[in-house]
Amino acid sequence: MSDLEDEEMTCCEYVREDGEVRHILQCFCECNDLDSLADDCIKSCCEGRRLQGPALRDKLRRVCRSAAERARLPWPGGAAPLPWPGAWAALGVAWMMRRCMELSTWLPWVACWLLLGAGHLVGIHLLCLTLPLRSEYLVAWVLLSIMGLYDDYLHLVYPHQPWLWFCLSHLLLLEVLFSFAASVFLRPKQDQDLASSGASWPCKICGHSIHGRDHHCVWINQCVGSHNHRSFVLFLVGLTLLAWAYAFMLCEEFASARGQVSLPDLWASLWSAQRIPCHAVDGHGQPLEGAIYATAGGIFTMVLLIAQVVSISTGLTNQRRGKPRIRNAIQNWITWAKA
Repeated sequence: MSDLEDEEMTCCEYVREDGEVRHILQCFCECNDLDSLADDCIKSCCEGRRLQGPALRDKLRRVCRSAAERARLPWPGGAAPLPWPGAWAALGVAWMMRRCMELSTWLPWVACWLLLGAGHLVGIHLLCLTLPLRSEYLVAWVLLSIMGLYDDYLHLVYPHQPWLWFCLSHLLLLEVLFSFAASVFLRPKQDQDLASSGASWPCKICGHSIHGRDHHCVWINQCVGSHNHRSFVLFLVGLTLLAWAYAFMLCEEFASARGQVSLPDLWASLWSAQRIPCHAVDGHGQPLEGAIYATAGGIFTMVLLIAQVVSISTGLTNQRRGKPRIRNAIQNWITWAKA
């Protein structure tokens, strides 16, 4: 009996992949992969020996797996893995960046943090594709962005918005949320007949074949295929319109509150002052940061949308590019809609 009690783990202990029992407070101990990666980076700078290719990707994957394994919560019988670690990481980074932008209204300061936010998203995008690696980070970032912009909308735009535009805005928001949920949660068909029909292609990130696969999208953390292609396109359309509509409404509201005649006059005054003035309502200030962020997001989703429109119009997914076209654009859209 005493031996069994000695083997029982406390609520803060867990068993690692190598079979060793560790405490959650040891999350920063024995980071061999991380230490090795840092050492390789230093050597590459000082001695010109670069770690690249499969060796680098394998080491980065081990670092990510180790970090996800150490993210745990106290639980009776042993520490439980933290669900969706990438989503919690996105929440922490988004909160930190927003707090940093609020420290100053100096235009270069705000621009620096906005560019840093965009740059780190591009880096994680490329990291997930090249390792390859699945993560909830970018999925959570999309949701957090929508929630943050909607919070500003409620305090800054909604009090002065006509009911017609209020209804249209919320209908568009519902379309974005439902299509995004469908893109993320709809799973590909697991049917041997579909796999043997020649219309399925393997994905090294998902780890299995996807029927009608176009590409793996890290923003929905799965492949775009016959199971979610329509909802993905609807999501891109809705988010592009919603982002630009939000940016326009917020800039127009801000310009009218400052007595500016037009939006060009507003941006000219901001550039000359090198400041983003506060328009605080119930503690919500600096709304133009959200407008700039939404405009950039709208441009990014528009580029993705154009790529999808071209792909559907030509009837060629990324797996079939270069093959002869057998239908015109209208027939391709009809086939895509019925698939």
